[in-house]
Amino acid sequence: MLAALCLPEVAQAKGGVAVIVRPPSAAVFSDPAAAHGLLIAGEGATVGRRTALASLLSGEVANAVVNGGLPGGRPEISLSREPGAITFYLALPPPGRHHNVVRYPIAVVGPGYRGLLTSTSTHLTGLIPVSDVAPSVLALERGKRPRIRSRASPAPLDYLSDFDRRLTQAHDSRTGGLLVLVGLIVALGLTALATRSRALGRAAFLAAPSCLVVSLLLSAFGVTSSRDVVVALALGAAGLALAGGLLLRPRLPLALGLVALFVFLFAALWAEPRWNSLAALGARPDGGGRFYGINNQVSTLLLSPALVLGALAGPRALPAVALAVAAGLGVSSIGANGGDMVAYLAGFLALALLQRSPRPGPVRVGVAAAVVVAAAFALIGIDAALGGSSHVTHAVGGGPGSLLGDFGHRLHLSAAFICSGWNEALLFALSVAALVWLALRRPRLAVVDALLVALAVSLLVNDTPTDIAGLGALSALVLWAWLARSGERLEHLD
Repeated sequence: MLAALCLPEVAQAKGGVAVIVRPPSAAVFSDPAAAHGLLIAGEGATVGRRTALASLLSGEVANAVVNGGLPGGRPEISLSREPGAITFYLALPPPGRHHNVVRYPIAVVGPGYRGLLTSTSTHLTGLIPVSDVAPSVLALERGKRPRIRSRASPAPLDYLSDFDRRLTQAHDSRTGGLLVLVGLIVALGLTALATRSRALGRAAFLAAPSCLVVSLLLSAFGVTSSRDVVVALALGAAGLALAGGLLLRPRLPLALGLVALFVFLFAALWAEPRWNSLAALGARPDGGGRFYGINNQVSTLLLSPALVLGALAGPRALPAVALAVAAGLGVSSIGANGGDMVAYLAGFLALALLQRSPRPGPVRVGVAAAVVVAAAFALIGIDAALGGSSHVTHAVGGGPGSLLGDFGHRLHLSAAFICSGWNEALLFALSVAALVWLALRRPRLAVVDALLVALAVSLLVNDTPTDIAGLGALSALVLWAWLARSGERLEHLD
């Protein structure tokens, strides 16, 4: 049973709200009268005291690949020397640049704050982004509900110690988990290509979703050691993919299997966000960018199964499949990924148009695209009306200017990621070359072409281009190898 929430008083506090920086060893960070949490001091691979302080005072955060992580907003609050009626105490990184894998203590002392701190930005009890402090201070001073609140806990410091350990282990297992994922896809894909086996082709196609399912289950059962995660992920995902390849033949068995995949993933994300956030393949809360929900890496891996499900569903059921999957991706309490919701809808639209004979003209294509955009806004609006809150609802709620600004920021961030190192640029270039090569292959396959369209849109609206291009190219090649080389048919274009 979840502990009851402790909501801070929304009446304006007499004596004001103070923010004080203390060293991590300060006594307040073990005070039983305070509410405690772990502070994420920045976004990206590195963080420093200067950038963390700027984010603390401005309430904004910038990725480390852009301007060194220094946000552009002006200060909204200032540091205090004396406590107030409500006081935020926190530690910051030492001077210089540091790998962003350390959490820092934060404690709040005042009416309504006791136990564990919570944040509407992270959806993870105890984890607080530094950019939430300034908006919370301003909200409390104005008598409004802050982003940072608290909930009762009998042993908050013990909980945070265990949580911090799990976050470290999740970070340490990510490289191994990604290597298992890529290795399994490549091994099964090459074997299927050499043998032209339909069962192995399906197994290669199912390798990525199998890895995601097993990774989530390992997190749910508390398997945290990097070595244990890698071994269990390799064995479990290989077994699940091979079993699926043997048993799940098109049309009905494979369709039901893919429905079960999305129902399981969406239900787990909704019921317990922590499982996904602490999984080897999932959100990356330690980096400060994606605390919960479906990140671009996972959504790229799920794009191919979603489109295959749409093809198997047929033209009549395709709109329902598209809306259900897109809603799961975009809704704040599950995926909270507006960019990929748009990319998925674009892919489903392309699939529907490519399946039609004769092909629709430019006017009908334009009308269909407008319907997709309207559907995306409608899903976000319904989510917001039902109380959903995420960066997606905030961007749309800010109007056209906010959306254009967010789009421009993502393009800038994508370019910065590609140019951040020769390895990133090389991986992106090779991946795009593979996608272009695949786009020129014959015979044409509707589901593969729809996947290419969705990946192109995803590269425009999201900000992790190497993840999208790399994993997208791998998924597209495996899908093409399965359908074109084994002769198994979903929807074939002449």
